[in-house]
Amino acid sequence: MSKGAIEQALEAFIAEAKKTGLDIDGVAVKAKAGILGNDIYSWISTTEKTKAIDALEKAVSEITKLNI
Repeated sequence: MSKGAIEQALEAFIAEAKKTGLDIDGVAVKAKAGILGNDIYSWISTTEKTKAIDALEKAVSEITKLNI
């Protein structure tokens, strides 16, 4: 499956954050809560929020497989 530019950017960002020692799983949990909780960076509809969370979970999963 081909990845788009946004997916590539998200995975690259997560990979580099993980390399610095950041707990990407913990940050992902906080980001998902922020998306669902209408934090300042969450401006999308409820339907789109589900898609955003799915994309975040997939990106974290892909980077975790790389054993960075």
